[in-house]
Amino acid sequence: MTQNTQATWAPAPRPGLVPLYPYGFGTILGKAFAVLKGNPKVLLLFVVGVQTLSMALSTVVIFVVTFLAMGRLDTVSPMSPEFGDIVAGSVLIILLATVAVSLALTGVSVIAHGFIVAEVAHASLAEKARLGTLWQRVRPAFWRLIGLSLLISVGVMLALALVAVPFVLLALADTTASWIAFGVGLLFAGLGFLVLAAWIGTKLYLSTSAIVLEGAGPIRAIGRSWRLTRGRFWSTFGVVVLLTLITQFVAGIISGVVSMFAPLIGTILVPISASAGDFTAASVIGSLVFILSMVLSFAIAAIMTIVTGAGGTLAYIDARMRDEGIDLRMRHYVEAGGAAEDPYTFVPDAQPSPYAAPQQPPSPQSGPYGYPNQPQGYPQAYPQAYPQQQQPYPPQQQPQTYPPQQQPQPYSPQQQQPQTYPPQQPSPPAPDGDQQPPFAPPS
Repeated sequence: MTQNTQATWAPAPRPGLVPLYPYGFGTILGKAFAVLKGNPKVLLLFVVGVQTLSMALSTVVIFVVTFLAMGRLDTVSPMSPEFGDIVAGSVLIILLATVAVSLALTGVSVIAHGFIVAEVAHASLAEKARLGTLWQRVRPAFWRLIGLSLLISVGVMLALALVAVPFVLLALADTTASWIAFGVGLLFAGLGFLVLAAWIGTKLYLSTSAIVLEGAGPIRAIGRSWRLTRGRFWSTFGVVVLLTLITQFVAGIISGVVSMFAPLIGTILVPISASAGDFTAASVIGSLVFILSMVLSFAIAAIMTIVTGAGGTLAYIDARMRDEGIDLRMRHYVEAGGAAEDPYTFVPDAQPSPYAAPQQPPSPQSGPYGYPNQPQGYPQAYPQAYPQQQQPYPPQQQPQTYPPQQQPQPYSPQQQQPQTYPPQQPSPPAPDGDQQPPFAPPS
């Protein structure tokens, strides 16, 4: 009975956002922008749209609350005793409204950051996830992300409060020397705060990815980010700085162009020689142009959030590839068609990737996903479970010939010439008359 041993053909897995090997600095910068075109329905329509709408609504709410609160002052004379109480109440209402709107914006920003992390994680596995799939990963991490934001905010406020105490004491002294020390100290404190913020921000750059992909809590996520950036601080800092500078430069160009042409729109639609009634339409048009430019600025800020968030997620994946070897698990997941275990799950005793040492892009002879060339085109996903068996028999000896051949002796000058057998005897001399010359011409 014959068995059908014909192998079934299966297409190669679709390459993902990044190669499945430790990629490094240049790939992080490039792919942080490339993620925008990978899943535009989620990133551009949802993340940018929701963030832009929330920022616009928050601005409108604060403006309306401020207008209504300060409008009460017109009904009371400044000389009345109730004027001070109304001012204090109006300021308190504006502050409470600002805090409430800021918390709402924090929640929206947290959801947006979570979606960015989840999208980059799925795109790295060659998966184009839907909005519901991403929400299933982000929803359990929502309150942990809120807790992380609150921890960072409380830490910043405590640091500012500690720094502000000596300056308050110097201001209360109200002397020439104290004010000189106040100015000099303020300069050095500002520089020190920038350095400290850059250092802390870089060390915590990967904490959001740890919460979303590993399910870590806020404090553990801070510790994970601190350990993953150990030994690669400057590369992570370079990613943060370059992405921020690039996005700020592009945002500045777009905002400059809009601010340059926005005043011309009202002038074109309402000429200078128009009647007084047309200036009302001009003010309305100017307000609409201002609102549109503000919405455009919010959209640019949302796109900047996507780029910087994607850079942090890619730096997190690269760090885990180098320290914990998740590139092997990611490849196994891709080859299994998503049926394997989640490769981003934290494994306590994970070993570093064997492909982390070179830290250079693959050669043209590399196999799929950028792996070094192997006999099968892929590197070995897991080490061998069994050690190599030793040979139970001694190495095979060379066969001997019988009789054993004699080795040639080295040549010696005293060695005698070989003799012939039997030895030739010299012939006796002939008589004198019979001797023949050695050569005689023919007669």
